[in-house]
Amino acid sequence: MTRLFRPMRGRMSALRSSLPVALRAPLARVGPRLTVAFLAVALLLPLVGLVAIREQHASSLRAAQIEAQNVAEQVAHLVTQPAGPGQPLLYQQPAGLQQYVSRVNRDGNRDLEIVGLNRRVLADAIPANRGRLFADDRGGEVAATMRDGRPRAFRELNVDYPGGIELMAVPMRAAQNKIVGAVLLEYTPLYRQLLAGGGETRQIIVGASLAGMGAALALGYLLSHGLVRDLRRLTRAADLLAAGDGSARAVVGSRGELGDLAAAFNSMADRLAVQRARLTELAVRDPLTGLHNRRSFEDRLNAALSRAGRAESAVSLLMLDLDHFKAVNDRHGHPAGDQVLRTVAALLVRELRGVDMAARLGGEEFGVLLPGIGHRDAVAVAERLRAAIARCPVVLAGVTIQVTASFGVVSRPADGRTADELLARADDALYRAKRSGRDRVSGPPWPPQPVQS
Repeated sequence: MTRLFRPMRGRMSALRSSLPVALRAPLARVGPRLTVAFLAVALLLPLVGLVAIREQHASSLRAAQIEAQNVAEQVAHLVTQPAGPGQPLLYQQPAGLQQYVSRVNRDGNRDLEIVGLNRRVLADAIPANRGRLFADDRGGEVAATMRDGRPRAFRELNVDYPGGIELMAVPMRAAQNKIVGAVLLEYTPLYRQLLAGGGETRQIIVGASLAGMGAALALGYLLSHGLVRDLRRLTRAADLLAAGDGSARAVVGSRGELGDLAAAFNSMADRLAVQRARLTELAVRDPLTGLHNRRSFEDRLNAALSRAGRAESAVSLLMLDLDHFKAVNDRHGHPAGDQVLRTVAALLVRELRGVDMAARLGGEEFGVLLPGIGHRDAVAVAERLRAAIARCPVVLAGVTIQVTASFGVVSRPADGRTADELLARADDALYRAKRSGRDRVSGPPWPPQPVQS
C-alpha cells in the first residue's frame, strides 16, 4: 500500500510547494481530516449493517407478535361463543374445548393453552395438562392480562427451554365484556420462520457492509473534487436508514469504488424494503384466503368512517357467514373446508369494486366494506353476492359441495357512526338472517337499537 500511494504523496508535496505559505497549514489539516472522515464512514457502514440486522430481527418479532395476537384473539372469540342455539359456551364444555384446542394444534401447528380465572388449565395442546394449576406465570403477564384485558407478549423461560419460548396472552371475554380467562399462544416457530426467511437479506447486509468498508478505506486515499460531498450524502442516507427511513437511498456523482458502494448500499436498502413489505403483508393478510385479516379490516373501516364523517357521505358494511360450514368440515374434511373458504374469497374479490374491501374476520365469517354506498345499494350488493355464492358450487376430488351464506347489512349514518356500533349491528343483523332460515340478507331493526356495551 505504501508503493501504491507514494505517487499521490509526491503530487501533494508538489502542490504544497506551489501554494503560499499561508495555505500550507490548512491543506495539511485537510488530509488527516478526510482520512478520519473516511475511517469514520468505513466504521459506520458495518454499524449500519448491524443496526439493519437488528431492525430486521425486531421487525420479524413484531410481525410474529401481530400474527399471534390475531390468531389468539380469533380463538378467544370462538371459544366464548355458543356451540349452537341453546348450548353453553365452548369454553364451558371441557371435552369440546380440549377437542378444539387439539385440532388447532394438529391442523395449524399452533401450541395453545387456555386458562380460566381460577388459574386452572381449561385446555392444552398436551391434553394431560388439562385441569392442572397454571404455574408458569413467573412474570405475572397472564394474571395481568386477565386483570386489565390487555394482550401481552412475553418470553417464558424454563428448564426444558433454556433459550425461552415466545408467548402471546389475550383475554377471553364473555357476555357484558366480562373477562373469563386467557388464551396463550406460542409463536416461537413463526418467529423463527420469519428469521429464516430473512437469512439471505442478512448475508447481503453483512457482505454489503464489509464491501462498503473496504471501498471506503480505499477511496479515503483517492481524494477528488466532490468526494466529501458524496460521502456526506452516503452518510446521511445511512443515518436515515438506521433511523428507520426505508426510502433512504444514496445518490452520488462519483464512479468507481464509491459508486459501487452507493449501489451496494441501495441494493441493501431495496432488499430491506422488500423484506419489510413482506412482513407488513404477512401482518395484514389472512394466510389461507389472501384477504385482509380482521385487524386490517377494522383499521380500514375506521379510516373510511373518518373520511365519510368529514364529507358527510355514506359507508356500508356487510358481514357474511357461510351456512352449515361445520358440516362441510365434518363430512368432507378440513381441506375441503379450506377450499370452500378460498373459493368464496376469490368470488368476493371478483364481484366487488376496486375501492371495496373484503376480509376474513375469522373462521367462516367475512366482512365487506363498501365506501360511498348507502343502505339500499348495499342490500343489492349483498343479494348479488349471496346469489353468486349459492350458484358457485365447489368441486373437489369429484365431489360437489354446495354452500350458501347469510348476510347482515348496516350503513352509516343510519345504523351507527363508529366502527364498534356498525360491527355490533352488522353481527346482530347477520344472526337475524341465520335465525330467519339462512341464505338470506338481513338488516338491523328499525329504528336502530342502542348497542350494548
